Amino acid sequence: MRGMGAAAAALLCGMFGLGAIAVSGVPSGAATSATLYVDNVNGTATTGCTSSGAGACKTIQQGVTAAEALTGTAVTLDVAGSATTYPETATSGVTINLPSGPGDSLDIEGTGSTPPTLNNGGTGSNVTIPSTSAGAVTIDNMTISGGHATTTAGGAIFDVGTGTLTVGHDTFSNNQETGGNDGGAIDAVDGCNGGTSGNVVVTNSTFVNNTGTSDGGAIDAHDFCGPAPTGTLTVSNSTFQSNTATFGGAISAWNAGSTVTNSTFVTNTVPTGDDGSAFGGTGTAFVDDTLTGNNGGHEAIFGGSGVSFANSILDDAPAVECNAAVTDGGHNVASDATCALGSTSIQNSTTIGTLTLAANGSTGPQTAAIAPSSSAAGIVPKSACTVTTDERGQPRPGIGYTACDAGAYELQKSTGYDLAGSDGGVFVFPTGQPKGFYGSLPGLGIHVSNVVGLVPTNNYQGYNLAGSDGGVFVFPVGMPSGFYGSLPGLGVKVSNIAGLVSTNNNHGYNLVGNDGGVFVFPTGQSAGFYGSLPGLGVHVNNIIGIVEQPDGGGYFLVGRDGGVFAFGDATYYGSLPGKGISVNNIVGIATTLDGKGYYLVGSNGAVYPFGDAVDHSSLPAMKISVSNIVSIVPTADGGGYWLIGSDGGVFAFGDASFIGSLPGLNVKVSNVVGAVPTLF
Repeated sequence: MRGMGAAAAALLCGMFGLGAIAVSGVPSGAATSATLYVDNVNGTATTGCTSSGAGACKTIQQGVTAAEALTGTAVTLDVAGSATTYPETATSGVTINLPSGPGDSLDIEGTGSTPPTLNNGGTGSNVTIPSTSAGAVTIDNMTISGGHATTTAGGAIFDVGTGTLTVGHDTFSNNQETGGNDGGAIDAVDGCNGGTSGNVVVTNSTFVNNTGTSDGGAIDAHDFCGPAPTGTLTVSNSTFQSNTATFGGAISAWNAGSTVTNSTFVTNTVPTGDDGSAFGGTGTAFVDDTLTGNNGGHEAIFGGSGVSFANSILDDAPAVECNAAVTDGGHNVASDATCALGSTSIQNSTTIGTLTLAANGSTGPQTAAIAPSSSAAGIVPKSACTVTTDERGQPRPGIGYTACDAGAYELQKSTGYDLAGSDGGVFVFPTGQPKGFYGSLPGLGIHVSNVVGLVPTNNYQGYNLAGSDGGVFVFPVGMPSGFYGSLPGLGVKVSNIAGLVSTNNNHGYNLVGNDGGVFVFPTGQSAGFYGSLPGLGVHVNNIIGIVEQPDGGGYFLVGRDGGVFAFGDATYYGSLPGKGISVNNIVGIATTLDGKGYYLVGSNGAVYPFGDAVDHSSLPAMKISVSNIVSIVPTADGGGYWLIGSDGGVFAFGDASFIGSLPGLNVKVSNVVGAVPTLF
């Protein structure tokens, strides 16, 4: 039996006669609400959009028009279709014009593990909110790309309405404006185009490769054409990468009270001689942000009055950081002294370290991890940790630490580890902890002996087990996501699966066979498969594992002889055959935190580092003789690793803490096949 996440839930419903439970009746005084549906694959309706499937409207614009007619109503517009593209119309995209009655709001919600895309592919903004619109608009779990504003502003969204615009869990990519106005992706509260006021809220979103010819390559929120608008820009837990404009390569904002929190700015630019490759404007407070590699003719930050930084990293060499002094909120780290930071901050730091975007265990925007040796590590006293989580949602201070780190990424020490046996039994350490154990196959009465490994899933809130036949078991049973398919479910019969790995920012997984064949789930996803050995005409039967590149854009395969094969953006840093080292006992591979190196481990506990991997010792170096090591597991901060034996013995190196083992509990097994760190 495979795919327990979905199958067990269906089974329980069948056993106990449980169906969908509908709750009717609205409490007295509650706001009126409604759900409408859009489905450009199955929808046939042109108005109403009142049910899913055939009763759904075909286009987003039809759904929006139906929502506008429901005055005084909070409308959720369910946009169906994982990875489906909604082209709408080339010249106008979608126009949202909500009335101003109480309760008027529109929440456009994309569904599916891969968000649907709005891309009009034409000469207008993808979404326009005119000045006559007063209701609150939310756009969630969507990809908005390919918008091209040629006469107005805002390639993705042109918002001059008076209501609040909220975007969350969205991706804005390859939008542009070439009309001489503002906002490659979003232009908001702009009196030059008839806007008066309004707030813009951005959370858990990614802006990449958007271009503006004037202000704000990703977001512009300002007004030079009259009284300043009353609205503010609020950005949190979002990443801005490779956006470009002539002022404010990522963001231009001139409204007092604007904030940017827990966000990452990487390689945003302005042309030589212009200003603010990451940010240009006034009245904005930055807290717990990371700025790295933003480059322009003058500086990363062009800041007027009211621009402040606290608990942040500014590492934009060779560009200077600031055009003038900013208000120092304390505990910042900067690569030069141009921001004129105060005594609790570090200027001219040469030890910030390499900052590279990667998934870092998150299903949301990518982040730039710091190393424990970074000058940004532990610089913020606990009393000054005003934000309780980092961009990924991990706690501040990090688990195992007493002080906070500057920037959007917080170091965490793994607090435990889970071991898995070939029978699908799972052992959690430390014993008795409140979280970490999500179920096992013996606990479900399922008897197998072919489990080959496990990976964490759903942002470390569960795990997947894989069998040698490509069957996948998901825990906890019935979780809303985690199971994406299996080989038995596809009618594919194999017995050589050697490992699995989470992929595509934890929205899927790859299985690898001992011949180097790679199977990607969910099938048909746009990312995840980067090649295989059979596809290269390479014939082997000794592949023992697969590990993803931290940014999710590639993976490594490793053979029992220590041969390493790199696919996608994974960089090859060497192999044991390439070093003239002859072995036949390699059992595991693990990447370093930044993806610029990897470890191989042998069954005797010998550890072989490549690239920037640091050797924290090994069992042969400690004169410990074993032959049953099955896995190497790095700690969450990259400062150490555990070696795991088939008997459940655990050996800790570097900053890895020993917190228990099966022999220490007098539990006798010989079938442990792998382990993962637990974070909670």
